[in-house]
Amino acid sequence: MGVPGAVGVPVNLRGWLDASPLASVALALMRDATGRDRPQEVIAPTRPAALANGARLGFWALAAGCGTSTTAALVAHRSASGGNPPLLVDLDRWAPSLALRAALPGVAATVADALLRPGGERQSLSRWSELPFLPAAPGLHRIFDERVIQLIERAAGGRSVVLDLGAGSDALDQSVLSTLGHLLIVTGPRVAQLQAAFCAVALLRDAPCPVGLVVTGTGPEDAVAIASRLPWPLRGAIPHDPHLAGDTFAARAPTLRAIDQLIRGLV
Repeated sequence: MGVPGAVGVPVNLRGWLDASPLASVALALMRDATGRDRPQEVIAPTRPAALANGARLGFWALAAGCGTSTTAALVAHRSASGGNPPLLVDLDRWAPSLALRAALPGVAATVADALLRPGGERQSLSRWSELPFLPAAPGLHRIFDERVIQLIERAAGGRSVVLDLGAGSDALDQSVLSTLGHLLIVTGPRVAQLQAAFCAVALLRDAPCPVGLVVTGTGPEDAVAIASRLPWPLRGAIPHDPHLAGDTFAARAPTLRAIDQLIRGLV
């Protein structure tokens, strides 16, 4: 079995490579990294995209399970790789999950803890790789008020901010939305997820910030078809990526390219 597109390799060496198990291993790695069976174009690393200074993004879905938290974290990490690490804040009031993905110790300060330390918000931040991160607290819905907005502003200290708003209609706090440069609605291609996105339209008619759509778990063509039935501009199409289910929070190259496109479309 030959390696398609291999050029500049001596004939005797290429023949040896083609006949060795390395050829099948290389093709398997290529399919895993690119989603393609043939190297139809040169695969070159691209510089990660970074959020603009002062950007304020919020990710939200009416129904859980669409990938809202994962997408928010991917955008924040990718921007950090691009040289602008934003503050990532988990504001999911009912099911905070990012702290588990970040593998933070049980003693890490939460939003609830930071509220008890006025003036010490920055000292309350944890680190998730390159990111300053503030996880949510179980039961946040019981104590959520305008103090949270003030906390985020002081903790950011001029940084860009990425908020995981979680799911549910009660997460659409108007005072929070009014601080955002973009609210990104996340939906997947499943029927229940699409129904939730359609139901969210009425909730966002008077949104005090620009609203965009991110479709997860599908390709660009399906995302465009979904966006054509919703009133928000399509900001990103994130392909299905089995690697994101792992504890290492790794992502395939097509996923990272899709995140780059999303970020660049917001700049």
